[in-house]
Amino acid sequence: MKLADLGFLKGVIEECIISTYSIEGKVDAAPMGVIVEDEAHVIVTFFNSSATCNNIKANKCATVNLTSNIEVFYKTAFKEANINGKLPQEWFEKARSVNAPKLRSAEATIEVSVTELVPLSSEKTKAVFEIKLLEATPKYPQVYCRAMAATLEAILHGTRVKFFINDKNKQKQVTTLLEQIQGCNELVKKVAPNSVYSTVMVDLLKRIDLWRQKKSRN
Repeated sequence: MKLADLGFLKGVIEECIISTYSIEGKVDAAPMGVIVEDEAHVIVTFFNSSATCNNIKANKCATVNLTSNIEVFYKTAFKEANINGKLPQEWFEKARSVNAPKLRSAEATIEVSVTELVPLSSEKTKAVFEIKLLEATPKYPQVYCRAMAATLEAILHGTRVKFFINDKNKQKQVTTLLEQIQGCNELVKKVAPNSVYSTVMVDLLKRIDLWRQKKSRN
């Protein structure tokens, strides 16, 4: 099996769930953009302040998990959306070839180890990973719903809003992101009302309102 068999295209950002262990052995996972460098290497750029980046620097490995489950994307992006505000550890099991957890429900998992860490700025670091193991489960073809892409886009925008909302220099960007999230919400309401996608969007918009209320009080 090759990366291309999973739909990866060279130089294209593909959204996956990156999962890692902390130094203490606690599972962390978050949606990240993954870029194929070649058939043996992938690239991911991290915010330096993220738990994922800290874990990558400590353990020099991770797993790249492919899933079409939008709830997994949402609840790994916003840990507070889980029961007790914590990511369910039972969602994961230890990877076979690297010291990292893998998502049990993933349709495919790519186990990777760091070959290079490149500081890009005071905010970001690029990691180049070598692929150690690639596994995929048999699955029937799935119909395409525009709500999936719209909800995922809103989740990714939401992570940036949460990160930037208290930064005075990022307010123009926050406004643009909020407008894009509203556009995604309108599409979801149109094509997938009363679905898992609309449920996620409702919860995301509530969380954004809470962030904005908290910001106005500060």
